[in-house]
Amino acid sequence: MMRKSRRLSRETGEFVRVTPGSQSLERGIQLLRAFLEGAPSLSNSELTARTHLPKATISRLSRSLVDAGMLEFDPAEEAYRLAPSCLSFGRAFQFSRSELGTVNGLLKAFARENQLNVGLSAPDHAHMVYITTFREGRGAQTRTVTSGLRLPMATCSPGIAYLANASPQKRIALYSTLEKYHGSDWPQVRSALDEEILNTTRRGYGQANSMFGNAGIGAAVAGPRGTTYAVSASYLASIGLPSELTVESLGHKVVVLASEMQAVWNGSTGIS
Repeated sequence: MMRKSRRLSRETGEFVRVTPGSQSLERGIQLLRAFLEGAPSLSNSELTARTHLPKATISRLSRSLVDAGMLEFDPAEEAYRLAPSCLSFGRAFQFSRSELGTVNGLLKAFARENQLNVGLSAPDHAHMVYITTFREGRGAQTRTVTSGLRLPMATCSPGIAYLANASPQKRIALYSTLEKYHGSDWPQVRSALDEEILNTTRRGYGQANSMFGNAGIGAAVAGPRGTTYAVSASYLASIGLPSELTVESLGHKVVVLASEMQAVWNGSTGIS
């Protein structure tokens, strides 16, 4: 079983396991993920609403997560919040991705040269998560977009770039996840997404307006060990681009930046 799983993982480039997973563990992680949408604390009823798990299951899982040091219980609010140990996972993630530090110089220089906000993000279910950001743009956005911020994949420039770069099989699986996330809005979201993916394939970069009045341009970058990232440059739409830039010229610059990052990773990791 294990050998078959490893062979399928190598052949497909995706994580494959023939043996079934642990439902209890999956539900516990689902409970932790309920905090990712943004909430300082969540009660049992709020956790039930976000996860759609039975109240009895929530009670058992929250007890185990408190005992494990992943959650804390606030008696005054009668609610749970993430424990300090969760913050350490972010630091451990950075240590596990040594390739990130090798391109920080390129990202920082790009942000300064163009007076824009530049970020590197990666996919997480229906979202893109900012891993690294360099804030050189004008306006309040320099304070609102930081590492760890999650943006809906289907409506942000790095997400569109990531989807355009995905294989047909991978995109089908991602569309299934996106359909569940967007619910009744999915037909409208998909129509706009399909059109923008075609544009991205033609010109090499994705373009979108998203939260905080942000306009962005993104391009996919293949990282080491089969990981695909997305690099994006963003600015406040109300302020616009610096006078020497147009959307088209910025798009070209972002594509070049992605190529430069790819070259660094190819040279430092030996991948081709």
